[in-house]
Amino acid sequence: MNESGYFFNFEAISEPRTKDTSLRIIVNRSKEIADLLLFPDPDSKVTTFQIDFPNYITYSVTYDDYTVWDNGETFEGETFRIYSKSNYLDYVQKKFDLEGKQITHYSLACEEHHVDIISEHEPIVTEVSS
Repeated sequence: MNESGYFFNFEAISEPRTKDTSLRIIVNRSKEIADLLLFPDPDSKVTTFQIDFPNYITYSVTYDDYTVWDNGETFEGETFRIYSKSNYLDYVQKKFDLEGKQITHYSLACEEHHVDIISEHEPIVTEVSS
């Protein structure tokens, strides 16, 4: 998912509460943004990914029009981001008294949504269809 030159759109988020997954996110990827807007056109070249978190502390989904860029934040990745410094991470650590805990801020910067997840566990990313 860290390849450059792709567009992503957010499809769904759920809390399956299974033994292995407490949070599931579905996203679609394509080299052409039009494929995502017309999806599920049978001629579209879209790959769907399922991102499962074994556990999570909190998550948020924000419509892209309301996201604000902050140059003080530090992350790796383009669409799938792992933050080493973020306001959201600072807020969660203080709000839920998690300072000193090993938690990570993951983020998906999709075309119309921005999804942020704070978790102690790495997600499992599975290609569902292509």
